[in-house]
Parts: sequence; C-alpha cells; structure tokens
Amino acid sequence: MGSVLREDRTLTESELESRSLLSVVTIHDACPAFSDKIFNFAEVLEKLKIKYNIALIPFFNEKQDLASFPEFVTQLKSCKGCEIVLHGLYHEDRNGHFDDFHTITKRLAEEEIRAALQIVQEVGIRPTVFIPPAWKLNLASAKVLMKLGFTMAEIQEKYMLLTRSSFKKFRLPKVLNWDSTGHPRKNIINIGRNRKRFKVLAREKPEVIRIALHPRDPHQELQEQKEMIVKLKDEGYVIPTYSQLTSQLH
Repeated sequence: MGSVLREDRTLTESELESRSLLSVVTIHDACPAFSDKIFNFAEVLEKLKIKYNIALIPFFNEKQDLASFPEFVTQLKSCKGCEIVLHGLYHEDRNGHFDDFHTITKRLAEEEIRAALQIVQEVGIRPTVFIPPAWKLNLASAKVLMKLGFTMAEIQEKYMLLTRSSFKKFRLPKVLNWDSTGHPRKNIINIGRNRKRFKVLAREKPEVIRIALHPRDPHQELQEQKEMIVKLKDEGYVIPTYSQLTSQLH
C-alpha cells in the first residue's frame, strides 16, 4: 500500500511499516450559535467511545465573545475524550466574509490569533492546534502560529507540525466534508460525493482518513457519518485527538 501520510520527502520502508491506520474526527464551528448541534455531535461520538476534536470559534460573527456565554463554555469543557482546538477568530465576520488566513498579512494574522487566544484563555482553554477556516493558511500565518507556541496546523491536504524555528508538512487525502455552502439544504449535493469518496478510501485504506462534522451539514446526514466512523473503527483505524496524532507524525 502506498503512503499518503508523508512528509514532503520520501519515507523509508521502516517508517511506512511503523505507521498505524488513523482516522481523525473533528466537530467544526463550535460556538454558542450552534450549541445544540455541537453538543448533539459530541454526545453521538462519546457513545461511540472514540476520541474526537472540537474546533472552537472564539468570536463568531464578531458578536459571540465566549466569555459572555458561560453555560456554553461549561458544557464544552464537560465533553469527554475530546481536544479543543482553535478555529480562527470569528470564522465569518458580521458581513458573512470568511476569516481568511490564506491572504492575510503577517501583522494582521498575529493580531487576530492573539485576540483569539486572549478570548479562549480568559475562559480557561489553551489550544495548541489551529485549523483555519476552509483549511487555508499562508506561510505568514504559519510563522505566527510557530511564534505563539502552536504545535500543529491542519490545512486542506496537509498537516503541519510546528516548532519554534521550522515546520514539516505531511500530505493527506482530502477531508470528508459535507459543508461547502454554509446552508444545510444546499449541502445535500455533498452526500453522494462523500459516499463515493468514502467507498474509495475504505477500499484503498490510506493511513489517515479525516471526517469533519459541521452544524450546517445536511440535516439527515449524521446517521451516515456515524456509520462511516463505526466502519473505520471496525476495520482497525485508531481514532486519536490531534495531540495524540502528533506522535505518529514525527
């Protein structure tokens, strides 16, 4: 089997043989506006007895400062078996424009990431993993993350391991994502596409399969997403948090 989880260099045979099959499950867009959906996802995943991740938005729509929603924060912290990671600052501004870490300047990236950290640290959360909205991140933003002590970033088809002075990239298959439009009804177009992609991935057995759950996924899709996760479990995929994953990437 060929490797899809690899640094941007050729891995040795011994490195390939030492790798496990991994599936990473992340609940995206966690914020008070979507609290019912977020905690429903969390309940389903906890019943499956797997590790998972929650991608937290500190200031959704430039309106929802987490410190103003203590009940949401308390419930978030009560989730079991999960890791909370940072998902931008506001994700979408009040005009609906994405929080863009792909074209942003280094100065602005540092302002936004510092502001996001200040909000989450105020409520007692210190993430070390960063997922930019739409999985888009430029080099300037990556350098800011390194400076601020993040250990990993997840982008469209790569993981980036970060240190104080450098980063390594590991290539991945495209994430299974059902939210491409921001509207559950319009996102129905992704059901058939992801069903086909999952069948291909399940047959090829890449070293990493990523599943991203969003509160604006098609309403009826959670059951099929759950079935995919159960199938991966049954086929020997280990399902780690991001911090647990980093030990597999060195």
